[in-house]
Amino acid sequence: MSAKAGRVRLAKQPDSLFHTCIRFVAKNLQLYKDIEYLELLPALVKNAIFLNVVRVHKGFHDEELPRLLLNSTLTRVNLSTSTITDGLLALLSEKCPHLRSLTLTEGNYRFTRAGLDAMIKQLGKLQHLYAKHCPVIDDEFVRLLTTSCPHLDTLDLESCKNVGDESADGLRDMPLVRLNVAHTGITDKFLKAIANERCGKTLEDLNVGHCPITSDGLAALPWDTIKYIGFEGCSIEDLDIVGFGKHLKYIYWTISN
Repeated sequence: MSAKAGRVRLAKQPDSLFHTCIRFVAKNLQLYKDIEYLELLPALVKNAIFLNVVRVHKGFHDEELPRLLLNSTLTRVNLSTSTITDGLLALLSEKCPHLRSLTLTEGNYRFTRAGLDAMIKQLGKLQHLYAKHCPVIDDEFVRLLTTSCPHLDTLDLESCKNVGDESADGLRDMPLVRLNVAHTGITDKFLKAIANERCGKTLEDLNVGHCPITSDGLAALPWDTIKYIGFEGCSIEDLDIVGFGKHLKYIYWTISN
């Protein structure tokens, strides 16, 4: 049998009974929410159901089902497509103390700033936060985030319009590897503030697209660690300021008029 034929045969194998059952339960989860056994399921099964609901069935839109499924073994939670309320954020902080990655992006944001603050104070092990287009996130929240989550290394705040230069006060001492602040209010002042601090020296992936950034701000960055940088829509006329070091692999840029 050829390698290609083997791959085709493998691809057509039916799903395991476990995954078939998970999909069935996830699809009909509303039927089980009043049955006490759902809460007694092993953590492995709960986690698989939770993931399937988000990926396939348009997320969670009440707090009762997440209350039954969230548990202390979860280290990654994706709430995209879900309706995210203060109550759901409170459940995360209560039931998932070991959370390391949280995705809020593309969720229906129905939470308040107070609810977001209360949650983030309890997630001291968080390493990755994705929260694009969130209107309640501002410079003050970024400062709270950096004091509450000292291990943060990935932060995606694209299109959080209330984030600006003052957020550098908290971020400068963070060991960030990936930072996306495209479509925010940061300027050259932000880049200069983090450039020679811990953050500037650890960054590998930086996106400042469609911000009022100029060549002056980019020139301040240390280019020893940066592998990926995006400054699409910024007032950059040439690439003379880019340090073409051995690590740089990708530039996302548009020529200004």
